[in-house]
Amino acid sequence: MKVKSRLADIDFVFGRIEYKKDHLIVHSHPDQPMESKVYVSPDDIVSGLGKALVNPRVWIYFLGFPFFLIRYRRRHRARKTRS
Repeated sequence: MKVKSRLADIDFVFGRIEYKKDHLIVHSHPDQPMESKVYVSPDDIVSGLGKALVNPRVWIYFLGFPFFLIRYRRRHRARKTRS
């Protein structure tokens, strides 16, 4: 997952996930150069799902997901072999 902001551009790789005080805490993978945690509240889940379900682009992405996954992996594999 790529996170872009004014402060930093980070490639976030999921590490362990824990539950604490009504929050999911997603830790970055230990191999990441910058350790980070993402705190997800129940309100975040409701808000995110609500926004995703009313956006037609999300539905198109879900419906086309198998195609996108295969295409992404082929491109990613091709880049690695060129390097």
